[in-house]
Amino acid sequence: MQVDPDFFMNEPHNPTRKSLIIWISLIAFVLNFIWENLHAGLYEEYNYFMKSIYFLGCTIGDVVLKFIIYGLVAVVLKDRCWIRNFNFKTIVTVLLIAGLFAFVAEWVAIELNFWSYNEKMPIVPVLEVGLSPFLAIVVNPILSFIITHKIISTRDTR
Repeated sequence: MQVDPDFFMNEPHNPTRKSLIIWISLIAFVLNFIWENLHAGLYEEYNYFMKSIYFLGCTIGDVVLKFIIYGLVAVVLKDRCWIRNFNFKTIVTVLLIAGLFAFVAEWVAIELNFWSYNEKMPIVPVLEVGLSPFLAIVVNPILSFIITHKIISTRDTR
């Protein structure tokens, strides 16, 4: 599959694209910051690096991850504005890409000792990663994209 080099760069001053970026960023930041705070009790003590930047750093990383997922979905669907046509195929594509990222990201973080789980963390069978961080990476993009879709669609109909 070959991707047009200008795939994401056409119409760089498009106001809809700017509002899309702003809305995804804001919604993803709020959802992920709340989630990070709610599931913090499922982890052991973090190493010094992670402890000093945990909530803000993880939240910003999660927002960046949303844009990576958005971009990969755009490539798979061959539609950089796929969020305007949110449907079942889109949701399945987002879930598959986010699920893969969730597994890899959490597995790498555990292997590199960025954090560890305490006894309260439910573990995803077979994958052997924490359920809460796995769900955060799978559920939050879907919620962010659905909310953004609703906002963009509402604004477009005005």
